[in-house]
Amino acid sequence: MNIATLQKHISFLTDARGRKVAVQFDLRNRQMQELFEDLMDTLTVIERQDEPTRAFDEVKKEIFSPV
Repeated sequence: MNIATLQKHISFLTDARGRKVAVQFDLRNRQMQELFEDLMDTLTVIERQDEPTRAFDEVKKEIFSPV
């Protein structure tokens, strides 16, 4: 996706003084949906970056072990 396409599907909301206060993504466009999903995934990664990690084998055992 190029910059022109992005600009076509993004709108800014402004206050009475003309300052940008919010953004709208046109999610009818599939590329914009994907971009927004990527943004949300990135925010989740940033939010969780300080969480402790676990070994994949440990998680796999937990998921697949009989109760």
